[in-house]
Amino acid sequence: MSMERLQLHLFQKDYIDKKEYSYISQLAVITIKSLLPMMDEEANRIDYKRFTEEFKLWLDYRNGDNSSLLNCQGRVIHEIYWGEKDDSIISRIIPIVLANKNYNIVEEEIIKNILFTTGNLQGLFEGLALGYLLHILVNPSTELEDLIKDMLIESLKDKIISFSQKQYMEKYQSYYRLTIESYDGNFKVEFEREKLKLLNSLYSLVNNTYPALIDCLKVVEGNKGKSFIGQVLYNYLYRKDLEFQISDFHLSLGEYIINLRKSRIDPEKLKIKDYILPDIFSFEEGDSFYHSLLREVKVIKKEVKDKTLTSLIQTKTGMYLFRK
Repeated sequence: MSMERLQLHLFQKDYIDKKEYSYISQLAVITIKSLLPMMDEEANRIDYKRFTEEFKLWLDYRNGDNSSLLNCQGRVIHEIYWGEKDDSIISRIIPIVLANKNYNIVEEEIIKNILFTTGNLQGLFEGLALGYLLHILVNPSTELEDLIKDMLIESLKDKIISFSQKQYMEKYQSYYRLTIESYDGNFKVEFEREKLKLLNSLYSLVNNTYPALIDCLKVVEGNKGKSFIGQVLYNYLYRKDLEFQISDFHLSLGEYIINLRKSRIDPEKLKIKDYILPDIFSFEEGDSFYHSLLREVKVIKKEVKDKTLTSLIQTKTGMYLFRK
């Protein structure tokens, strides 16, 4: 089973549902573009200079969003950062899982990327559990028929039980966008409480608290998924002959991410040494220019409509409609 199909199924599910690529696909692309092979270890980690610049650019051409994502610009509102879940997390987890063989790297990069948009504890634990589950499922040495749901659940339980709050905070506290003191309530107590909720969900398989995770576990049994990621996973595991109806660019990202995983890409070719980031809206129709993140760009149409300035641009990877 070609593991890159998991990424392609995410693009396809998003495109078929909405007849266009929403912020779910857009943020997956941003994550893939920001993955950088390491020179001193076998790992592909997110370059946060690149990711941050890509994210700021995305805000002007985004196709959909959520409160957690919008909260990343300007002053971070603590009620949103701590309280809101970010449904785009799964779209950023999948590229990390596929690009790395070592689960320790996967876990580190998932945590850092989740904390970029949200400090919500439920989102953190579900993201970690989904990341671990997907890591097991895409491992080339694992055949689907050898997977037993009970074994997966026990493995997940062991992983969560061994997840130490003390070690977690020592390693990741600096990645939070806000101080822990801004958390409404007792963070240490709530951390352990959320950890217990996840374990209870794994015992009962009731999906009230962790619906996406429980849905994915049921998909492993052969049930059709109900959640977005559950349906993506079902298509990946069981619909091997499904043809992809996505753009050539999105198809190419499947091969690209596997090349990253197999260390076939020179990191020097991916590094941006000098960021050239001109204001998209400063150019007029017909103008061509260079942008470090978009490469060669041409303005196709620029207009003001309903008090919104838009600029439709053409790049090698496709068309983008910028708004402000």
